[in-house]
Formats: sequence, structure tokens, C-alpha cells
Amino acid sequence: MKRTTLLRKWIGEKRLLVAPGAFDGLSARLIERSGFPLIYATGGGIARSMGYPDIGLITMTEVLGRVKNMVDVTGIPVFADADTGYGNAF
Repeated sequence: MKRTTLLRKWIGEKRLLVAPGAFDGLSARLIERSGFPLIYATGGGIARSMGYPDIGLITMTEVLGRVKNMVDVTGIPVFADADTGYGNAF
């Protein structure tokens, strides 16, 4: 079953899923290898792993690049936090 189909199925079942947060491909692989069914791509974690506070300083391109890496190296669904990556007033 495709990852997107599987995630939609789980959401429709309204079941509780534990999805540890990942910030790069390695952390995503560790989550998958630990037996979790789902990865949470955390925008805050991605920002902090790049040396920035979680206040919107990284770009959407940077966030998407990290999420793409996570998807490319794993076989389970990745649920992405999309509140980071738009820049801010600073």
C-alpha cells in the first residue's frame, strides 16, 4: 500500500499513532528502524538542527529539502509540519 494511502487510512480510522519527530534523513531512518509506523517531520527540529531558533527563519525550500530526504530514505509515511519555512518579519 502506498504511504499516502496508508496515512489517509489511519487518519480516517481516527486511531492514535505515535510519530516521533525527525529533522533529517538519519533521524528518520532511526525512527523507522525502531519500529514506529509514522515519522513526524518537525519544522522546529529542522530549524534547530540548522542552528536557528524556531521563529520562522528558514525557507520553505530548506524545509522541503529535509522532508524530501526523509521520504527518500524511509519506507513509512512522513507527516510534515508545514508551519515553518515562510520567513518572517525579521
